[in-house]
This record gives sequence, C-alpha cells and structure tokens, in this order.
Amino acid sequence: MLKKIKIVLFILFISGCARQIMPLSQPNKNKVNDSAIEQKSQTTPLKEEKKSQKTTKVKKVEFEKTQKISKVTKQKSTAKSPIESYCDRTDRAFKKHRWGKSSCHDIGWEYVRTSVKGRPLVWTSFGKEGSTKDVTLILCGVHGDEITPVKFCYDVIDYFKRIEEGSIVSEEIHGEVMDFKNRFLVVAPLANPDSFFKKRPTRMNANGVDINRNLPTTDFKADAMRLWKSRYRRDPRRYPGVKAMSEPETVFQVNLIKRFKPLKIISVHAPLTMLDYDGPADRHTGGLVGSRANQLLIQMSEQAKGYKIKNYPFFPGSLGNYAGNERNIPTYTLELPSSNARNHSRYWNLFKKSIHHAVMHDLHSEVALDKKTEGNKSQKSN
Repeated sequence: MLKKIKIVLFILFISGCARQIMPLSQPNKNKVNDSAIEQKSQTTPLKEEKKSQKTTKVKKVEFEKTQKISKVTKQKSTAKSPIESYCDRTDRAFKKHRWGKSSCHDIGWEYVRTSVKGRPLVWTSFGKEGSTKDVTLILCGVHGDEITPVKFCYDVIDYFKRIEEGSIVSEEIHGEVMDFKNRFLVVAPLANPDSFFKKRPTRMNANGVDINRNLPTTDFKADAMRLWKSRYRRDPRRYPGVKAMSEPETVFQVNLIKRFKPLKIISVHAPLTMLDYDGPADRHTGGLVGSRANQLLIQMSEQAKGYKIKNYPFFPGSLGNYAGNERNIPTYTLELPSSNARNHSRYWNLFKKSIHHAVMHDLHSEVALDKKTEGNKSQKSN
C-alpha cells in the first residue's frame, strides 16, 4: 500500500515539474521567432535599398539613353540643307576674295542636279515662269578659275532683286522702266562650283573636263577629240571629255535652255576683254533676221564705253555653238578684262547698264521669224 502511495506521489511530482518547465520553454520559442522576425525586419530595408539603387541605376541609364537620343535628334534637326552648306561655302569664298559677305543665304535658289562632288547647281529667277516668252538666261562661273564673272552674277542678282522689291526704281537709273510682268530672267551664277571652290580654282570640273567643250553639238563626235589632240596638243585645260554631255554641269546648262527656252543668253567669262555674238546674223539672212540681235550687241558695247566687239570663233561642244549656231538663240559672250577679284566693282559698274538693257530687249518677234531659216555662223578655225 505504501508502495502504491509513493508511486502516485512520484507521478504527481513529475507532472508538476512538467507544468513548470512549459512556461519557461514557450517564451524561448517566442524569443527565437521574434529574433527571426527582427532579423527579417532588418534585412528587408537592405534589400529594398539595393532594389532602390538598382531602380535608380536603371533610371539613370534610361535618362542617359534619352539624353543621347535627344542629342542625336537635335543634331538631325539642326543639320544643314545642301543649299545652306553651299551658301556657307560661298560666304567663305567671298571672304577669301575680299568681296564681303555674300547675299547667298537671302536668295531664293532652285536646283535639281548636283555637281560631280555633290554641290547644288543653283539658279534663281525673276518674274513668273511661263507668263511670257521674253526670257533671258545669264550664266556665270562656267570656268572656275575665272573669278570675276562669279561676283558679277551675284551683282546681277542683287541688282534685279532690289528692282523687283522696289527698293530701287529702274527708270531713275537708266531711264527705262523695268518690271517682270512681261519678262522672265534666269541667273545661274556658278555653273562649275567644284572648280571655283578649290583652294586653287581650275578651268575644268572635278573630272578634268572643260564643260564649255562638252555640250552635245553636232560636230562633237567628229571634231572635239580630234581638234583637242591636234590643235591643242592635248591641253588638259580644254579637254572636251570622251563623250558629249558626260558631265552633270553640262547637263545642267542644257536643261536650263530646254526648260526655260530663252530668247537670249548672256554668258560671262574672263579675261579676253571683248563682246562676242553667236546666233542669227545679218550677213546670213540679207539683213532681215538678226538685226535686232546685232543691234543689242552694239548697244551693249556702247553702254559699256565702247567695249570691243570681236567675232570670236565657236568650238565643238561650246555654248556659242550649241545655243547660238545650232539653235539660233542669240548668245552673247561677255569677256571681262581680267580675273582679278579686286576689280569686281569696276566691272559691274561698267556693264550694269548693258545688262539692264539686254534684259529689257525683247527679241521674240525676230526669233520667231528666224525659225524659217537656218542662219548659222560658219565654223571657223578653233
């Protein structure tokens, strides 16, 4: 009996110890859990910070990328047009020759073709295209080493631009009312830009061709290369090219003539000090056709203080041959006294009145009459 009582007491004792142990172990478990939670709580901000840093880095990369794209877009938007680049180059040429700043950026240029080196072959016009048959074409800069004609054509443009805008009154200057209601003027100041823009300008274009020997005249195939080899001893300055109209600068001139159908052409060169005429002439038509064209030649000479007139020969592939001789378009070649850039003002003042009068001079009636005949200038020695 006593033994049973001892066993019961022992069981009760063990049970009581268990109750005392449980409250002690539970807080430890909770403490561990709390520590884990605290540790988790402490690590989360670090992860968040790293994540934040990563996000910031990504945003920074995106921002830099955006900035880079924006910069490229800005460069594209501010990229200069071919005309702007052309005019910048013209300004530098004017500065080089001490002509001051050119008016190139203020002129309404047109172009379709480009030169061998990709420069625009430009022209500007006065009047309304297609509104009249009284069309004058003025060409300059066919030979890039002939410096003064380029500035001369810019003076022509500035002069007629002021008349068109009304800043000068034409009759107050030369006694003739000038308007562009019944006439159309086309001016191409630089037919050969690649040669003119060189550090040392050349007569030939970038392909080494004289573009005033490259036009598609009927005698080109038979005579151009033959005469270049025999008469000019293969002079590179007068190389006509192996094929007529092989050069973009030549195509440019031909297309101006085809598009605008001028009644007269004035081509400005240097330095032969003369006026030459190719086209319908009195001596070939008994005085009936060409009289007004020849009259204009004489008047241009008189208005330039008796500037010398010379019957200069035309050549295979030349403008005088192509336009004047073969197509009966009165073609006047004005050879300025020199290519000395410092004399530009003197030359413009000398010929201003002649150019004004030439643009005013309507040859339409006699050119229409001349289509009935082939008043050609006989080919002379070249």
